[in-house]
Amino acid sequence: MSRIFLLALLALGFLIGLAAFAPLGAALQLSGVAGHGLSWSRAQGTVLDGQLTGLEAGGEQYGDALLELKPAALLAGRLQYAVDWKGEHGSGTGEVSVGADGRASARDFSIDLDLGRFEQAALWIRQSGGRIQVQGEAVRFGASGCLAAEGTARTDVLERNREILGAGWSPMRGELRCEGSDLVIPLESENTSGTRFSAALRLSPQRPERFDARVSGLIPRELAFALRIAGFVPDGRDYVYTFSTSDRSGPP
Repeated sequence: MSRIFLLALLALGFLIGLAAFAPLGAALQLSGVAGHGLSWSRAQGTVLDGQLTGLEAGGEQYGDALLELKPAALLAGRLQYAVDWKGEHGSGTGEVSVGADGRASARDFSIDLDLGRFEQAALWIRQSGGRIQVQGEAVRFGASGCLAAEGTARTDVLERNREILGAGWSPMRGELRCEGSDLVIPLESENTSGTRFSAALRLSPQRPERFDARVSGLIPRELAFALRIAGFVPDGRDYVYTFSTSDRSGPP
């Protein structure tokens, strides 16, 4: 019995050794990462640690990411990595895991995005600049889309555009949430005159990214004129802006 047990241990050790030197790209492909809408042009390193170059999601290029395996998650049948991401759109850190059941999650994440680099952003944002910070404890996706989200988002867009939008705005922020299959990153603010500005970025593995913004409440004539120039269109008494990555010829 002891000899059989020893042989089993040696066989297990051999298999673990082989797995440890498996190419990173092959391991991620087998994990089903591609099913969540993520691809890359090059993968370097082994399943233990490596780098993904030329990340792409939703038709957008997102730079590179360094990955370091968290071995404990393997006991639960998941690949989990500490990720350090950098690209033209911004940077971020966190722990990302993918399970054999197709579920994916991000934990303890902190992301800083340059809105001026996104086609979804309105023209005046791309011209003046602006950043959004997203931080949270966890976001989970399943085969049907977003399952749970805990985190916050905030941006300095209004502060950078006082000449267009005026002064007196409250900090623009919101709480992450799931809505249907979408992960929604909402941002809301209101000024002392009663004008409200709300925006939301919707992300889902099954559908194109969508960005919506609405200005409502008391809208002075000069602000309405500026919003029209920025690409907003009237919707009753409000002004709205919508962009989807499925329509690259959308609003300017």
